[in-house]
Amino acid sequence: MAKNDKVRYERDMRGYVPPKGMAKSGRKKKDPNAPKRPPSAFFVFSAEFRPTVKQEFPGCSIGECAKKLGIMWGQQTPTQKQPFEEKALRLREKYDKVQDCYLTFL
Repeated sequence: MAKNDKVRYERDMRGYVPPKGMAKSGRKKKDPNAPKRPPSAFFVFSAEFRPTVKQEFPGCSIGECAKKLGIMWGQQTPTQKQPFEEKALRLREKYDKVQDCYLTFL
């Protein structure tokens, strides 16, 4: 039965024409001129503390460095995280303004 079904499928697919506008991958292509998304509070924190971690552990790989930064972020109190969250919020607001302008020109 499977062999017969495969033959039928191949015969049906020979004449198949996909509908107009359907991309093969099914995803839209990203516009290279679109603004980049802003970093989260953790990434703002990571950008500031990565040199310190690299200096403490000179032989650590990118993954190991990221794990150490994640542990450091988890140990921060909410008051210690607040400056990074505020900076991320400001960057998000700036991104939203740029994104609104970008979308109006499309």
